[in-house]
Amino acid sequence: MSLITDAIHIAQTEGFGKLINKSKNYLANKHSPRPTVSNGTTPLPFWYLKYLYNVWFNVKYGSGVDVLDEDWDTLILLDACRYDDFEEFNEISGDLSSRISKGVDSDKFIRRNLVGRDLSDTVYVTANPHVRLISNDTFYEIITEPISNWDSELQCVRPTQVTSSAIEAHRQYPDKRIIVHYMQPHDPPLGPTASELRKEFEIGGASPERNSRRGERIMELVASGEIPEEKARRAYRETLEIVLDEVSSLLVQVDGKIVISADHGEMFGEQPYPILGKLYEHYQNPRTTELCKVPWFVVDSQGDRRKIHSGNSKEDTADINGDMLSDQLEALGYK
Repeated sequence: MSLITDAIHIAQTEGFGKLINKSKNYLANKHSPRPTVSNGTTPLPFWYLKYLYNVWFNVKYGSGVDVLDEDWDTLILLDACRYDDFEEFNEISGDLSSRISKGVDSDKFIRRNLVGRDLSDTVYVTANPHVRLISNDTFYEIITEPISNWDSELQCVRPTQVTSSAIEAHRQYPDKRIIVHYMQPHDPPLGPTASELRKEFEIGGASPERNSRRGERIMELVASGEIPEEKARRAYRETLEIVLDEVSSLLVQVDGKIVISADHGEMFGEQPYPILGKLYEHYQNPRTTELCKVPWFVVDSQGDRRKIHSGNSKEDTADINGDMLSDQLEALGYK
């Protein structure tokens, strides 16, 4: 029913032509086996092999960890964070191991870990617009303030916004488990290489007065060969360093057992399976170690464990505008 409501709203506010285009994009991405970003060299029928590869992956590595069953007081999620890059660039003190994620993208991660659960002992602070999948009575509270501070030019939520909301959540709810979901290192990238690419290609949004390439995403340009894979990876790593600096700032303000992990990883043109071509980004890709092996980093002791108590969900949980979330999801590649 929500799809019909959304369709009527789009037709009324944006016109029938826009509804047709969005419907085509939705059907193509929802029911096609082809990932959202590809270089076009793999014929469509071959992409059905990804379902067989998914079965093989699950047999070899397992279907994934239930992050809520793990032991933590605060779980910090870095969106699209690869295990190998985290291992190389993290300078926070602690113990690193790995887990297999249930999802290759945020949609699947949230559906398989958070949706339909009783999490009345947990507060969710998030910059991820897929929060719309979660009903308001799932968590004790869902804090979406970072999403409201979306940077329309960069087309992302800056990590500073998440840190600020997370610090306040820990102050306000000392007896709850807290999940903090940063959007970085997910594209659009931040940092010096990103600035260089943004100037040349206007990735992640641009001034409304300029028309060339507005809103084109970095991984689409990588897949088409316009941006070298190595340069995109450098921009990604710089973004990871930026968000890890923010996490370090958060850790100073937080006590209890803290784990840093990710919802999924990212592909930069690797070709892990026969017949399928190079894989890019993450959305609707087959399960791979690059996407599903995520860091599980237990931060060195941050004082006493918090005493966690359950409670009924707050009735005044913020309700984020559905149109805004849809626009943000599209900007992030979830068309």
